[in-house]
Amino acid sequence: MKQYGRNIIQQGDALELLRSLPDGCTPLVFFDPQFRECLDKLAYGNEGKSRQKDRHTLPAMSSNYIDACCCEIARVLTPSGYLMRWIDKFGLCEGIHLRITEPKRVDLISWDNGRMPGGNGWRSRYCGDHLLVLQKKPKAAKATWRDHGIRDRWIEKVDRGVHPHAKPLGLIKRLIAATTHPGDLVVDPAAGSFGVMHAAIELGREFVGVDICAGF
Repeated sequence: MKQYGRNIIQQGDALELLRSLPDGCTPLVFFDPQFRECLDKLAYGNEGKSRQKDRHTLPAMSSNYIDACCCEIARVLTPSGYLMRWIDKFGLCEGIHLRITEPKRVDLISWDNGRMPGGNGWRSRYCGDHLLVLQKKPKAAKATWRDHGIRDRWIEKVDRGVHPHAKPLGLIKRLIAATTHPGDLVVDPAAGSFGVMHAAIELGREFVGVDICAGF
């Protein structure tokens, strides 16, 4: 099985990376899958023709593939370890995360990207994503979460020029610091611009991650 380096940008498959890791090797995994369920449901018909062009070129993950990744994440997490899973409001309302029984949701952080007027929707306008905070058994808060100043409504602008799916680095840094210790391994199997890597290294953590498109 392929071995992946630490603290470097590298191209690879998310599921292959996770399967290469030993059981219980990390207290924290970030997962930002490139999913299509919302876009398939909306069926706008103009994908790839305007500002969605960069997103449209990214390879999408099937729901079965995402579920398989989540099962592997549960395996590699330490007891009481966290999965930070990015999800849009369609996936959240549909409860797609409930297809997997472990880890369990313990919190939710809604991210407002501060962009005006926001993205199109049939009713309300899109202005960010949601971060599902899931925890492996046994459920524990006091012993595993040290920063109680993190708000569940997080406002932070990002530079979409870095990556079409760029996420708020300020929030990511706070979460890494809150749930890990120096020297701990942080994993990101769909790393995008590798923002999680930069945050982890800055905080003295180890990192391993890949992205299927490592050109950003």
